[in-house]
Amino acid sequence: MVLDVQGLTYRTIHLPNDAALCARNRRDACIETYGDDHRFEGDVRYLAWLRHKIEEFPEGFLLAYSGAQCVGHLELEVPYGSPSGYVNLFYVMRGFRRRGFGKLLHAQAICYFKSWEARRVELHVSPTNQRAVNFYRRLGYRAVRLEGSRAPLWRMELALDAVSSNPRH
Repeated sequence: MVLDVQGLTYRTIHLPNDAALCARNRRDACIETYGDDHRFEGDVRYLAWLRHKIEEFPEGFLLAYSGAQCVGHLELEVPYGSPSGYVNLFYVMRGFRRRGFGKLLHAQAICYFKSWEARRVELHVSPTNQRAVNFYRRLGYRAVRLEGSRAPLWRMELALDAVSSNPRH
């Protein structure tokens, strides 16, 4: 599936073609979040998990392109009957950060969550990744609580009832 939204083209992840790119993105997201890749589960485990999730939530696992260049990667899900959507991965490629692509990806994510009638979005972010925490706060997310003891993560939530999917708002 290919969608052209706000100048970006989104297409669903097709693992036979996209496995290496997805694994690189996931590893880099771990490095950006934690400072190294010690929390990356490895290509084999991640790709097995990703395969399962794509089968369950095919429209929520997307790569975003500006022309021929991949600029981002989304892994989104709304479990059947749940009022909450969850962001497994929100990733903007190096070289495309701080240029507005994050807002565009977020607008796509909001469209996805609203299409599945989610009333809120949840995600986890490392408190040490202050750039990401600030980004999510600017989008309207609020930190609910720290979860985990060894490497605690902020659980952040966004209520969708008053959120526009237009990235200019």
